[in-house]
Amino acid sequence: MQEIFYEESVDTHNQSSAKRKYTVYKIVSIVAAVFAALAIFNLFFGIPVDRDEGMTTAVVIAIVIMVIAAVVMIFVSIFFGRKKHAFFLSYDYTFVTGELRISKVFNNRRRKHLYAISTDKIIKIGRVGSETYAKTKRMPETKEDILTPNVEAEDGKEFFYIYTQTNVGKKILILECRMQLIVTIIRFINRPGILETEFNKQSSAGAKSAR
Repeated sequence: MQEIFYEESVDTHNQSSAKRKYTVYKIVSIVAAVFAALAIFNLFFGIPVDRDEGMTTAVVIAIVIMVIAAVVMIFVSIFFGRKKHAFFLSYDYTFVTGELRISKVFNNRRRKHLYAISTDKIIKIGRVGSETYAKTKRMPETKEDILTPNVEAEDGKEFFYIYTQTNVGKKILILECRMQLIVTIIRFINRPGILETEFNKQSSAGAKSAR
């Protein structure tokens, strides 16, 4: 069998908004780290303890406040420091001879592998917003995973869903991709019923929003 390879990516469309959010989160992270350092410094060197009176109630309260402040500021710094990379997201969709591989990329630096879906696990493929999609989404055992950073599809792309069995149960995977990726997958599967019945009746206008 001839090897099939198709790959495409989807990036955050609104780069200016993402950059602003990234900058704000970075500043908050740095400021929180500075306050955490000051709290720790004050904890060891800024609380006066009288040698005669020892650990008074006031001293204990001051120590508790500094510890809490340090812990909170460390948490805020770490949280915002990690979260800032979430604004520059992209997803890679790669189809290699019977397997769809999906990865999430943070700030063009760190890659996280999400799925490796064998074609024999795929149950249904269609457009987001279709009647079949709505019925599938209402199934109690089914969970949805939106694998795009955008709420509006880029020109030349649409929002498609792939209903599939995964290691953690059945899922609806939402992709923002070109029709070519869907065609490539369907041609390889070549199984009746894999494509939703209304697929060819829909216009792309019905699949412009992923949320």
